[in-house]
Amino acid sequence: MGKDYDVEQAECLMIVGLWCAHPDSNSRPCIKQAIQVLNFEAPLPNLPHKMPVATYHAVHADSSSTSSSSGVATATFSSAQLGR
Repeated sequence: MGKDYDVEQAECLMIVGLWCAHPDSNSRPCIKQAIQVLNFEAPLPNLPHKMPVATYHAVHADSSSTSSSSGVATATFSSAQLGR
């Protein structure tokens, strides 16, 4: 980018990008919110200094190996457990 960029716009873009990639999908903005912030029509969000670890839920097709009443086995993995 060299020296030809607006620092305030770059900071806004980085914060909105982190906001949109929040590990908790309920904490992510809708596109309208993100655009309003990018257009400086709404204030920047307050993001935590340390983002929570993402958690992924895998659903297995083999329902015979589960003891759950729904017949679907699930496993939970954090990104730390996956080595990321």
